[in-house]
Amino acid sequence: MVHRYVGEDYTVHPASQVEVKKGAWRMLFSKKYRCRTLVGGLFYACQTFPFFGISIFLPILMENMNVTNPLVTQLLYYALMIAGVLVGIILSNRLPRRYFLIGTFLASAAFLLVLSIWHQAPLALTLILFSLFSLTISAALVMDYAYPNELFDASIRTSGVGMCIAISRIGAVAGTFMLPIISNAWGSQAIFIICGTVLLIGGIICYQWAPETSLRFAKHNRSTINEPSGSRVTSSRYSDSTID
Repeated sequence: MVHRYVGEDYTVHPASQVEVKKGAWRMLFSKKYRCRTLVGGLFYACQTFPFFGISIFLPILMENMNVTNPLVTQLLYYALMIAGVLVGIILSNRLPRRYFLIGTFLASAAFLLVLSIWHQAPLALTLILFSLFSLTISAALVMDYAYPNELFDASIRTSGVGMCIAISRIGAVAGTFMLPIISNAWGSQAIFIICGTVLLIGGIICYQWAPETSLRFAKHNRSTINEPSGSRVTSSRYSDSTID
């Protein structure tokens, strides 16, 4: 796998030759990991806020959008979710992590904000925009499983991923709790505005602080890759470089 995806000049040293030191929880908020911990948790939270809220309360949204056949729309939504995951798997292996995150955040935010502003749009156009949002947000969810794992060294990875997931639950709980209240008070347009704004914030966070973790796009730039710990991948051409 290393030869196929990283390069023939790279090789894996046996894990028994490398001592992996156990990390402490406080390391997650040290100078080295603070930004990665916050980025990993906040991007995840900004995704789960609209995803959980819209998915759970989809029938209410469809009714507020004057969709006459909510069952068909729900089936279309879930079919697009499955398709989006497949698209996300393909694109995430072909694009830099940073660009994939920023692009999916901004695209999904744009679709929701257009729906919120153009609330008198024809039904067909409304369904198209909502379908594009469903496809994009489900593709973006692929990064929830890959990106947090890549942000941390082996010694701190399990704690780091756990912290990212814990932070993300704030977004999931907030979306599930707040969106039905917002829908009853101000309608579906308000939901689209708030969810679109949260996604836009997620895109800004990734643009400002998200590091590139894909070896394919960052293997010649040590500043974007984790410091070495655990098993190492080294290059005969770049003998001074080590990649976690």
